Amino acid sequence: MGIYHIEPLTSEHNNEILAVLHSAPNVTDKLTVCFDRQPDFFRLTENRYKPYYYFGYFRNDKLKGFCGIGYHDAMVNGKPMTVFHMRDYYVIPEARGIGFGLRVTEKFYSETCNNADTGYVVILEGNKPSLDYVGYRNEMFPYVPYSRIINKLDVRNIVLIWPVIKSKDYVIRKAEIHDIPAIVTLLNAEHKDRLFGKIFSEETFIDYLDNCPGLVLSDYYLALDKAGKPIGVCAAWDCHSFKQTRVLNYGKRFSVAKGIYKALSVVLNVPPLPAPGECFRDMIITDYAVKNRMPLIMNALLRAVYIDARKKGYQNLLWGSSADDPLLKATEGFFCQRIVSNIVLISTRKDVVEPGAIQNNLPYIDLPCL
Repeated sequence: MGIYHIEPLTSEHNNEILAVLHSAPNVTDKLTVCFDRQPDFFRLTENRYKPYYYFGYFRNDKLKGFCGIGYHDAMVNGKPMTVFHMRDYYVIPEARGIGFGLRVTEKFYSETCNNADTGYVVILEGNKPSLDYVGYRNEMFPYVPYSRIINKLDVRNIVLIWPVIKSKDYVIRKAEIHDIPAIVTLLNAEHKDRLFGKIFSEETFIDYLDNCPGLVLSDYYLALDKAGKPIGVCAAWDCHSFKQTRVLNYGKRFSVAKGIYKALSVVLNVPPLPAPGECFRDMIITDYAVKNRMPLIMNALLRAVYIDARKKGYQNLLWGSSADDPLLKATEGFFCQRIVSNIVLISTRKDVVEPGAIQNNLPYIDLPCL
């Protein structure tokens, strides 16, 4: 079997997986953060994928890295189909560069359900080791899928420090049970033509709410026209119960910004930045749709969520879309930090990744699932 070997992972490996996650933080000259998944690493994937698989990289009996794949239904070329999402590739420093990423592909594409030939992965800009796999081909590893970058994911981290005023153009209220048909109609109109768009019905929407920890119908905000008809929707989801952004260290280049934020937090009566080891209080925007994709309606929804989240002590509001999405103009007027990642199309078929084979229309990446 050799010193290193690859084995499937289950919930019995939860603590070992979390330890690997903590050993491989995201390091910049400003912040060192861990995208944590306490207390149950698998809770996120259980919410989104059916089925999903994880494989671990072991040296003798010690877990040194892991990677996962999850299957879900999505829109591709205007039709629903099963796709896969490659995710959670983490290896501790001492075990990097010795082939886990290449060797594990055989496990995913020959031993899992393998009933989908198309999928995607999201790779943070600047993550060169992971980006080196994009377009990589080697006859020694025939199971490595074909891949190419098709777009970018532009996430806007809206800092909830300055007070904002609510929109004067639209009435915003929380959703109620009788709004579900209108919500589903809006969401289907938004997603039907988007690559990897979600598929909704009233029944699946209710089931979705029943199975999403911490998400309830009243977390959905509706924008109404002058006649009281819903013309926009978004959900504001606190995902802290299954994923956290944990600060491990503040870099020297962040010291000035940290001092300014500390002073403003006192003056404006908002929570201070988390101490090392603590987590940001984030609210994530998902399940959004507005009539005619009008940024002004989306801005009104974001303002309403901003005001409520700031009152409750949240520090950040996260919302994003593909970088070519005009709807991102809705963040104008907010203080934002951008987090840009590459959206990589993957397929076991070469023809699928050829330019033009897949309609690259506003690929949808669900932020709570990242």
